[in-house]
Amino acid sequence: MTKKEKDDLFAARIPGILKYHQQMLADAMRNELLYAAIKTSVSAETSFLDIGAGTGVWAILAAKLGAKRVVAVEIEECLIPVIHRHAKENGVANKIEIIHGNSDDVKIRGKFDVVVSELFGSDALGAATVNSFINVRERFLAPGGILIPQKLAMFAVPSKIENSVQDIPANLPIKSDFLKSLKLNYATNFSLSERPRIKFLAEPQKIIEVDFRTVEKSSSAENFSTEWELENLSEANAITLFNHSTFTDEIKMDSFNSQSWGTMIYEFQPFEPTSGTIKFNLARNTEKENWSIGLPSHPDVIVQNYAPVFAFTRLKMAQQTTPHRKFNAPKINKTKSKKTRGKQSAR
Repeated sequence: MTKKEKDDLFAARIPGILKYHQQMLADAMRNELLYAAIKTSVSAETSFLDIGAGTGVWAILAAKLGAKRVVAVEIEECLIPVIHRHAKENGVANKIEIIHGNSDDVKIRGKFDVVVSELFGSDALGAATVNSFINVRERFLAPGGILIPQKLAMFAVPSKIENSVQDIPANLPIKSDFLKSLKLNYATNFSLSERPRIKFLAEPQKIIEVDFRTVEKSSSAENFSTEWELENLSEANAITLFNHSTFTDEIKMDSFNSQSWGTMIYEFQPFEPTSGTIKFNLARNTEKENWSIGLPSHPDVIVQNYAPVFAFTRLKMAQQTTPHRKFNAPKINKTKSKKTRGKQSAR
């Protein structure tokens, strides 16, 4: 890759990175709780490691709290100068060691009393994330040290979504059942501003919890199943999934109310029975995801099954059987084009 290509790639990443970290830093609840967890854990005798340091705020706060050693590790090249400039702004640039690299690869002298690790990607409880936490804990956390967060749990709850996919098209006298059937095969990430559209119909249930302090291995395939008794079953049109972080024994965060954490919505076609048991099954691995919604209390009702591959298959089959005309862009004869430009220039 040439220097220009590298610079172009660097420039293309900047807007998305800035937007993402602006959203993270604007999350007042997350900031307040994480700061409280760090504040109760750091003293003048503390060595502090921030893995996935982002813009450097936790490393800076640890330095300002007087930690004797502070190291910030960040894989994103664009953020390395951001960490340094923020440290300078806050008068602690000489107290923070900045390392550019992947936490799985970097070599750091010694171990640390406190390790803050924000390695959550799109799959916060997936095998890659859990394995990275195990690696960080075993390589960098001192005996008796504090790992933040300690635990992460996922909760599920049957819900009613206002203005769901079932309500399209809005204000038009036509049907769009085929589009709806395709869309139901994809989970949707709801931002904080969209969450007022969600009405919980039961108590959320924990479907998985990982204690990063003790977990030894992670499976590449994960299967979850849970069910609820509902008096208002016919209202349900989605299952809502959200996470719960434990920073310390006393400091915990419900991500449903967090701006920087997503809430996943698995919509489905509403059932006709007004009450009964609803069951949600979710199977995930690194390559695919599928889920089902059924009514164990009504065995005559067909179980609804969803997966992105179902939408792909249906759309490809429909494409092959759809009568249509197709026009391709004409191929350009480069030699002729150059001659034409030359003649035009000569005139």
